[in-house]
Amino acid sequence: MQPLLIKVNVPQKASFSVNRSVFSNGFPGIWHFHDEYELTLILESSGRRMVGDHIDRFTSGDLIFIGKNLPHTWRNDELHTYDKSEVLVLHFLDDFLGNTFFGIPEMAKVSAFLERSHRGIKIIGETRDYIADQLIKMEQAAGADNIILLLSMLNTLSNSDSNDLVELSSEGFANSIDESGSNRLNKVYEYIMNNFQEGISLVKVAAVANMSPTAFSRYFKSRTRKSFSQFTIELRIGYACKLLMREDMSVTQACYESGFQNLSNFNQQFKEITRLTPKKYQLMHAAK
Repeated sequence: MQPLLIKVNVPQKASFSVNRSVFSNGFPGIWHFHDEYELTLILESSGRRMVGDHIDRFTSGDLIFIGKNLPHTWRNDELHTYDKSEVLVLHFLDDFLGNTFFGIPEMAKVSAFLERSHRGIKIIGETRDYIADQLIKMEQAAGADNIILLLSMLNTLSNSDSNDLVELSSEGFANSIDESGSNRLNKVYEYIMNNFQEGISLVKVAAVANMSPTAFSRYFKSRTRKSFSQFTIELRIGYACKLLMREDMSVTQACYESGFQNLSNFNQQFKEITRLTPKKYQLMHAAK
C-alpha cells in the first residue's frame, strides 16, 4: 500500500488548524503524506514512529515537526492494549500568509528551517518544552493571537540550539521523494517499512515495484543513493539501536527482532555502521 495523500481539514474562516484527537484503540497507523507542514505533540500513547526511512520509539511528550509531502505514521505496539491515545496536531500550508511571505528577508531563517523539515525533525530539550506549551495555548487562542503564536513558534525553532533539533529521515530518502514524484518508490518504501523485520528479499521488493531484480537495483540506487541491501541493513541497525536502549533487551533479541537471521552477521554489520559492538553500544547508553 502506497502512502495516502491526505487532505487536511482546515476550519472555515481559519488559515490553519490545531486539532486534539483521542483514539480509544490506538492510533490508526496510516502511512500518509500531505501538502501541509505538521507539528505533532503526543499527549498520551507509546509505540513506533516512522518518518520517511527513520523508525524510532515514541512515548508521551514526543514532539515532531513534519515537512510537507514527507510520508509518516505513528503506530502502537500490537501486543499492547491502549485505553486512550491522545495527540495535538498543528497543520499549516506554506502560503497561509500569502505566496511570498516566507520569501521576505526577515523570514530567511524560518524559511531555512522549513526547508530543513523535509527530513522530519524531533524537537527535544528546552525547545520542546517551550513549543509544546505554545501549541497547547494555540488550542484555546483565536484570530490574530493564533497567528502570532505560530510565528513565534517558527521563530523559536529557526533560532533554536541545534542540539534540540534532531533530523530524522535520511537525506537520500528526502531527495528521492522530491525527485521521483513516483508512486512506485512510495510502494517500495511502504513494503520495506512494514516488512524489514521479516525476511524481505530483492526479488520480493522488485515484484512490488513491478520490475525485474536487475532493473529495480539500478532504479533504487539512482533514487536513494544506496543499494537496496545497504538501505535495509542501515534501517535494521537503526531499529536495533533503539531496541538496545531498553534495559530488558538482550543483544540476541535485538538481532532477531530487527530482522537479522544470524547473530554473527548482526554483530559485524552493527560494528561496521556504529563502530561499536552491540554490547558496547548498550553499555554506553546505560552509562548515560
